[in-house]
Amino acid sequence: MKLRLREFVVFVGVWTSAALAQTTLHTTTTLVVVPTLVQTPGKELVFSLRAEDFVLTDNGVPQKVTLEGETQRPLSLVVLMQTGGDARGQFPSYANLDTMLESLIGGAPNEVSIVNFDSKPEAAFPFTSNVAEWGEAIDHPDVGDKGAAIFDGISFGLDLLSKRPIGNRRAILLISQEHDDGSKAAMKDIVRELGESNTAIYSVTFSAEKTAARQAFKDPAHLNPPLHVGEGDYQAYFNLSEPLRLIFGAMRKNTSAEMATLSGGEWSSFDSAQELTQDLGILTNHLHNSYVLSFTPTSLEPGLHTIKVRLARHPELVVSARSNYWAAEPSNSEMTEH
Repeated sequence: MKLRLREFVVFVGVWTSAALAQTTLHTTTTLVVVPTLVQTPGKELVFSLRAEDFVLTDNGVPQKVTLEGETQRPLSLVVLMQTGGDARGQFPSYANLDTMLESLIGGAPNEVSIVNFDSKPEAAFPFTSNVAEWGEAIDHPDVGDKGAAIFDGISFGLDLLSKRPIGNRRAILLISQEHDDGSKAAMKDIVRELGESNTAIYSVTFSAEKTAARQAFKDPAHLNPPLHVGEGDYQAYFNLSEPLRLIFGAMRKNTSAEMATLSGGEWSSFDSAQELTQDLGILTNHLHNSYVLSFTPTSLEPGLHTIKVRLARHPELVVSARSNYWAAEPSNSEMTEH
């Protein structure tokens, strides 16, 4: 079989009122998990806090908080790596990705599966704790088609994670451009899937417009059709529509960042191998050093609930935590984690 890559922490964030009106999340969950990062104003991580140090409210009502040993659970990670569209211009940045993922995973029992996507997600490599066995395929992927189906890729990744052991932490690392291009999955369906799973999306993105413009200077002349101006032919080494794409791109939502926010993950951007290494290094640190709070809501009122987390003392510290969750009509189903 040809190895070809083409073929944590739950729904978070404030969604637009229109999307909320169209989206109904169904869950039988009564346990809410709230990953929380605590830093100094200088971005240094703060350790040794206890459950009683945190004050958490659900729709303004204080809740009894438990501090879980979440980071002791095995991590199942799906890496969605864009190979289609303008991603080929960032392939040099992927050169040591296997080493970066190895550091992120940290070895057994943590595990990772790699999925490449262009206009569609393609066959996933089996979950493994040994990233090196897929090193060549990760670092030197095949060029995909013109698509960048981010929503379809996330849906595919969520399906893979749903089959992992229920006690595992679940996360998706999305390495892609900022905007979806070609997905068949509806955004509202992805939001619902995120709301019903215990999965965080961590997005590290590149600008498709900037990458395409830079790549055009590297491509052979035959990939850049000549411009006909008057009676002469002039070779264009970049698409003259790129400046317009930059302007329009800045006006559109950053799909990858939005997905990370909705899921309770993090978002960063890169434009070189050095920046990608730095971003993944920070992510590794945060992923392994977050506090994980949990609580059983005192109110099961259906709909959007607002969570606020602060410290009982040390107001100078910066607290980053999940800010919302959805509750549906309670059922007689067995309690599950949300």
